[in-house]
Amino acid sequence: MGKPVAGAIITLSQRISGYKQAVRGDAQGRYILHNIPSNDYHLEVQAPGFRDLHQEVELRSALPVDLNVRLQEASLEVVIEEHLSLVEDHPSVHLDIDKSAIRISPAPVRSRAMESILIATPGFIQDENGRFHVKGSHGQVMYVVDGIPITDQMQLTFSNSLDPSQVESMEVTTGGISAEHGGKPAAVIAVTSKSGLGTPEGFEGEVSVGFSRFATAEAGVSVRGGGDHFGWFVTGAASRSDRFSDPVNFENLHNSGRTGRLFTRFDWVMGDSDTLRLSIGGGSTGRDIPNLMSQDQRGQDQRSQGTDANLSLAWTHLFTSSRSLDVSAYVRHSRSRLDPSDQVAGVGSRDFPIWASQERSLGNRGIQATYSQRFGAEDSVKAGLQFVSFPIREAFRFTITDPADPELNSPASPFYPYSPAGGGALFTYEESIRSSLASAFVQYDLHRGPLFLGLGLRGDRYSVRAFRQSQLQPRLGISYRTSFGPVVRASYDRLMITPENENLALSTSQQAWDLGPNAGTPAPPLESELQDSFSYGLEQALGKRGRISVEYWEKKSRNAADNEQFLNSGVLFPVAAARGLFRGMNLRLDFAFNKAVSTYVSFGKTRALFEAPLVGGLQLEAPDAGPGERFLIDHDQKVAAQWGLRYEDEGFYAQLMGRYDSGLVSGDPADAAGDPDLEFGSRYVRKDGEGNWRIQPRTIWNLGLGRRWKLSGRRSLEGGLDLLNATDEKGLYNFMSVFGGTHVIPPRTLAVRIKFGF
Repeated sequence: MGKPVAGAIITLSQRISGYKQAVRGDAQGRYILHNIPSNDYHLEVQAPGFRDLHQEVELRSALPVDLNVRLQEASLEVVIEEHLSLVEDHPSVHLDIDKSAIRISPAPVRSRAMESILIATPGFIQDENGRFHVKGSHGQVMYVVDGIPITDQMQLTFSNSLDPSQVESMEVTTGGISAEHGGKPAAVIAVTSKSGLGTPEGFEGEVSVGFSRFATAEAGVSVRGGGDHFGWFVTGAASRSDRFSDPVNFENLHNSGRTGRLFTRFDWVMGDSDTLRLSIGGGSTGRDIPNLMSQDQRGQDQRSQGTDANLSLAWTHLFTSSRSLDVSAYVRHSRSRLDPSDQVAGVGSRDFPIWASQERSLGNRGIQATYSQRFGAEDSVKAGLQFVSFPIREAFRFTITDPADPELNSPASPFYPYSPAGGGALFTYEESIRSSLASAFVQYDLHRGPLFLGLGLRGDRYSVRAFRQSQLQPRLGISYRTSFGPVVRASYDRLMITPENENLALSTSQQAWDLGPNAGTPAPPLESELQDSFSYGLEQALGKRGRISVEYWEKKSRNAADNEQFLNSGVLFPVAAARGLFRGMNLRLDFAFNKAVSTYVSFGKTRALFEAPLVGGLQLEAPDAGPGERFLIDHDQKVAAQWGLRYEDEGFYAQLMGRYDSGLVSGDPADAAGDPDLEFGSRYVRKDGEGNWRIQPRTIWNLGLGRRWKLSGRRSLEGGLDLLNATDEKGLYNFMSVFGGTHVIPPRTLAVRIKFGF
C-alpha cells in the first residue's frame, strides 16, 4: 500500500465537448497533463492488477493542480460507482468545442471554417462572408488566444480568419462574462492553441489536401514536438477558390481569391516556477470584389488585399502551487487595400456606380499582468491590469461614376460626378489617429456546496481623438445545483463595447460627417456601446448520456454599434444607434445514445431593435427613421436552429447536419423593381405576420463521411467526403440592407480531403 504504480494510463476527458488527453505514468507513478482548457473533467486511471479509478476534476485557472490518486488492488472486493458530471456549476453561459468536433466539421475549405463551426452556438445568427450576430449584437466578438485578446474583426471583409487547425479547444461564452474580458465582450471565444509539450514519442505531424467545387483547393501541414520541458508547434495552410466570397448574385461573377496562413507556438518550462510561451503567426488574403451583372458587363475589376502579422510573449511565474503571476505583451499589425479597376478616377472608369480606392492599417500593441490565487480546492481570485493601443492609418478616395441620377448632376452636389478633364467631386481623405483602452479588473469565484458565485468588477478608460470615456462594469453571476437535479443560473453583465477600429478614423472625422444631411454641424463622437446584459437559465443532465440547457436573455444598450455598408462595395464603416433593445431565448441539447452515436440541437430566437438616429460612417444611406423612432434591424430572426447526428467508431464517422434560418430583416423588394442587378432577389423576400420584409426561410442539409486507417508505426491515412447544401437550396443571407448589402448563400458543393499522419 502507498507504493508508486508504474506505467498507469491516465485519461482526462469531457464527454460533452469530446475533449480527451491521455498519458502514461513513469516508473515513479508521476504524470503530467499539459495545455488543458478550463472546464469540468472526468479522470480515469487504469493499471494492470488494479481496479479502474474514476474521479471528477474541476479546472478553472492556469494554476497547476497536484492530484494524487490511490488505486485499489483488483483482488479487493470494492464497489466502485462511476460518477459523471455532465452539468457544470459555473454561472456563465458557454459552449465548449473540442478539436475532435473541429476535425470533422464540414466545409469546402477547412482552413477557413472557423465561422461555420461557431454558428452551432445558440444565439449565433449566420450572415454573409463569415459574419454573425450574437444575441442581437452585431459581430462584437473577441478571440482570446492563449490569454491574448484579439478585438479586430476577423471575418473575411476585414481580415484573415483564424485557422481551426491551430485550435486544441474553444470555449464560446455569451453570458456571465468574466471581468477579465473587455473591448468587444458581447461574446468571448477563448481559444487554447495546440502545443508541443508532452508530444507522444517526441514528434508527430500531418499533411492534408482538399478539393471542392469552383476550382477550390487547399493544402495544409501541422507538425509538433517536444517533451515535458520544451515544446513547439507549427501549422500552415494555403487555399484558392473561384467562389471565394459570398457573391451578390447567383451568377458568382468575378469572385476568385487566395489565402495563406501560418501559426507557430513555442513553450519553455523553466524549472518548477517559470514558464515562457512565444507565439508568432500571420496571414495573407487576395481576392476579387464580386460583381453585379452590370459591373461585370463593364469589365469592373476591383480587388482587395489583406495581411496580418502577430507576435506575443507570455511569462508565468508560480509563487506557490496556489499563487501565480502572468505577464504578457503582444503586437498585431494588419493592412488592407482596395484597388479600383483603373487608377484614374472619374466617369470614364470601368467601376460603377462608384470608383473607390482605399489603403488602411491597424495595429494592436498591448501589455497585461494578471495575479491569480486559489483558496482551498474551489475558490479563486484573479486581478489584473491591461493596456492596449491601436494606431490607425487610413487613406480613402471615392467618386460617384453614375451620371444618371439628377441629384448628382448638379455642380452643387458633393457627389457631382468627377471628370479627370476638370470638374466634379473626388472625395479624398488621409489621416492617422490612435485609440487606446486602459483597464483594471478583479474576478472572485466563490464555490460553496451547491452555490457558485461569480463576482467581478472591471474599469475601462477608452480614448480616441479628443474623446474620453470611462466606465465601471460589474459582472455578477450565480448558479445553484438544486437537490432535484437542474442547475439554475443567472447573470448580469455591464459591458463597455468599444467601437470597431476598422475604418474608425474616417467614420469619426468631420470630413465624413459633412457628406451627410448634417453638414456644417460638429461631428458627434462615436462612443462605446454601454450594454446591460441579463441572462436566466437552467441546465439538466439527461442521465449519464446528455444534458439540456435553456436560457432567456435580454440586453439594453446606449450607442448600439453596427457596421454600415458603403454602397454594396464590401467596405464597412462603424456606426452607432442611439439605443438598442434585444431579447430572446436559446436552447442546447447534447446527447450520446452510446459510445458511437451522438446528437445535438441548438435553437435561438432573437428580437433586435434600434432607435434612431445613427452616427458615424459616411451617412450616404441610412434607415428611413426619425430621431426617437425604433425599427427592426437585420440582426432580428425569429428562429435559428442547427442540429446534427453523428456516428463515429473504429476510425469511421458519418454525420448528418441541418440548419434552419427563418430569415433576417431585409430591404423592400419594391426598391429593386426594374433594377436587373437586384430584381432576382425579390422572389426570396416575403412579408412576415407583422408586416416586415424578411429573407425567405431556408433549410440547409450537410452530409459527411470519413475514415481513418492506421498504417505501420504511427503513420495513418484519413479520407473525408462532405456534401454541403445537399438539396441545392437557393437563398439569400441579406437583401438591400443598409448594414450588409445583398449576398446569396452557397450552392450544393462536394468537398474531398485526404490527410496523412506521421
